[in-house]
Amino acid sequence: MSEQQTTGSAWPDPPYLYKRYTKENLEKLQQAKKTGEFPETPISQSPPAPDFLLQSLEPPAPPTDSYTIFDQRWQVHEQLQPLSELGFLDLLDVLVKDPEQYGERIENISTIFINMHHILNEYRPHQARETLRLLMENQIAKKKRLAAELRR
Repeated sequence: MSEQQTTGSAWPDPPYLYKRYTKENLEKLQQAKKTGEFPETPISQSPPAPDFLLQSLEPPAPPTDSYTIFDQRWQVHEQLQPLSELGFLDLLDVLVKDPEQYGERIENISTIFINMHHILNEYRPHQARETLRLLMENQIAKKKRLAAELRR
C-alpha cells in the first residue's frame, strides 16, 4: 500500500498571536517600560498576521472588583450579596403590591427548581459509582484484615 499523507492534525495550530512574543519584541517592550514611552508605529509581521502595537504585548490588568461574563456579574473577592441586589425580593414586592402578577415570578422559580432537579439526576450515576467503589474498597480492606488475622 502507498504511504498515506495526512493533511490535518489532531490538534489545531496555535493562534498567530504567539509569534508576536519574539526575543526582539520583548526586549523592545522592556525598554519601553523603562522609559515609559511606547512607540505609536505598529510592528509588522508576516502577511497572514496583522500589525500590532508594542503595548499590546503587555497582559491586561486583572479585574479589581467584579467582571462580567455572559451577562452575569462575578465578584473577584467572594462576598455574599444581599438578596436585594440579587433580585430575589421581586417576588415579595409583587405579592405585596400586585398579587395578580405573581404567576411569572412563580414560573421563574419553578424553572430554577426543575433545573436543579435535572442537575441532581445527572449526578446520580456518578454518586452510584463512587458508592460502589467505596463499598468495594471497604470489602477488600476487611478481607485483607481477616486474612492477616488468620495467618497469625
